[in-house]
Amino acid sequence: MTDLVEYQGNCHCGAFKFSFKAPKVTEAGPCDCSICARNDYLWTKPTEFKVTKGDENATLTQYNFGSGNFTHKFCPTCGTSVMCRAGPAIGGGFVIVNLRCVQGIDFASLKIKDHFKGSAHGKPYQAAEPVAVESAPEGATLYHGNCHCGAIAFTLVSKEKITEATECNCSICWRDGSLWTYPLTKDITFRGLESATEYTFALKVTYHGFCKICGVSMFERFTGQEDGKERSDWTALNVRTFNELNLKELKLEQSDGLSDLPLYKVPE
Repeated sequence: MTDLVEYQGNCHCGAFKFSFKAPKVTEAGPCDCSICARNDYLWTKPTEFKVTKGDENATLTQYNFGSGNFTHKFCPTCGTSVMCRAGPAIGGGFVIVNLRCVQGIDFASLKIKDHFKGSAHGKPYQAAEPVAVESAPEGATLYHGNCHCGAIAFTLVSKEKITEATECNCSICWRDGSLWTYPLTKDITFRGLESATEYTFALKVTYHGFCKICGVSMFERFTGQEDGKERSDWTALNVRTFNELNLKELKLEQSDGLSDLPLYKVPE
């Protein structure tokens, strides 16, 4: 019999904590469906799952779409997408956990299995209606994006093609699975920001915006100054939410936000 290892996990703000037992986690199962691709989930199916703080149904926000076979659950305070619970049509009851919010995982050596083709199931995903902009310079590229449910959408008018994005390993960006690009704030037109929740921590100079309905990480809003410039002149957009961008063609820059002070500690 395979020995089981006990793992601990939590949303970023610590409102929801859990543990599970499973054989040592050495691989993860991603999915290419419309919600998993936006959150870049790394899934595992635990043998035993137990909530140690909070309540699965009361603490976490639930989100369903399509056939409703899986209920996606995220923290309404910090936006961490923690888990999915299967519905009765596919066996019911079992849980799959997002490894991004689990402690003690060696992600550098984690084997990423072939993507489950969730995109092949159900009706094709329909992106939100593009956000209209007043004008765009000749030669500019318009990038349209939205959260999964479509409550928040944006159009970015970019003078240059987006060819690279930044992957940050800090405690919040890694949990969210975000890939960032940093355009000028004035070049972005949003719709539905009333459906966004912003979360900040530590130095409280970066506000992480996510959809309060579906939980998708959308943007980062900056405050204060850096090198004598107003940080608010730029807004980070999560390129996973762009509808016309092939992420496989982007050059990824790595940012070691995990080492920034103060270091993240799991809240009590």
